[in-house]
Amino acid sequence: MSDSRWILESFRDTLAGVMGGVTAVYTTQPLDTTKVKMQTFPEKYTKVWATLRATAQSEGIRGLYAGSIPAVLANVGESATAFLAYGRISIGMQYLTGKSSHGELSLMSQSICGALSGCCASFVLTPTELVKCRLQTQHLTGSVKSGVPTTPLAMMIHIVKNEGPLALMKGWTPTLLREAWGYFYFFGGYEAAKLVLFNDPDEVSMWKTAVSGGIGGSMCWGFAYPIDVVKSRVQVSNVSPLGAIRDVYSSAGVRGFFRGITPCLMRAFPGCGALFVAVDYTKLIFDRVALPKY
Repeated sequence: MSDSRWILESFRDTLAGVMGGVTAVYTTQPLDTTKVKMQTFPEKYTKVWATLRATAQSEGIRGLYAGSIPAVLANVGESATAFLAYGRISIGMQYLTGKSSHGELSLMSQSICGALSGCCASFVLTPTELVKCRLQTQHLTGSVKSGVPTTPLAMMIHIVKNEGPLALMKGWTPTLLREAWGYFYFFGGYEAAKLVLFNDPDEVSMWKTAVSGGIGGSMCWGFAYPIDVVKSRVQVSNVSPLGAIRDVYSSAGVRGFFRGITPCLMRAFPGCGALFVAVDYTKLIFDRVALPKY
């Protein structure tokens, strides 16, 4: 592969991730707000629709989309990094296994590429997820009344000023574990679904892409959700990952690690379906315009 083609493919994968990240956030942000509130304040928020209604009544539509800007930044950064890394790691995997294309890799190899791409994304995702979670729960923690900023940039500055620059990486360990474990199933589930649904590798189908992406997203969150509960607790409260695990288990047992999973899975299927449609069609258009087959 020539250097120019490698650069173009890297740019294509990054651009596709950006488009997918934006699409996914604005499709499902209210359900993400609901998920975080149910995770961090389970004694107050126990049901999906009740949480959505209470948030809309007390905070308005803006409350449902609280944290949407850092969520966009998080998803754009995460998706751009993950899809860029997935494409580049796939090339390395092809070299190691003696395959000539991504499609020739085994499903396990593709899943491992996904896990490694998730590790890369965790470095970008942790600071933006921290700001998002703080913004989504500030009405519940009372930080709004105490003068804590309500905009993403101001919140980030506030965290750095009061807790130090390294505080922006608070929750990185559970985020790393969640991303690696989740992306193993995210890409693995997507690729497995494509093997079943698509008759031809060159076939183009929006609904099949959406269903494959939804399956991958649902598998990702279904398997990684308990780690996400711990991550949210760590970022909103002043506790360690082990402390968060103890708190969750002591208050609700094993069920506590699945608090909020309903809105999460409701969000995962359409959100990830939309993400993969945006990603795949961005790649398709880019390939036709700027990256002809060789």
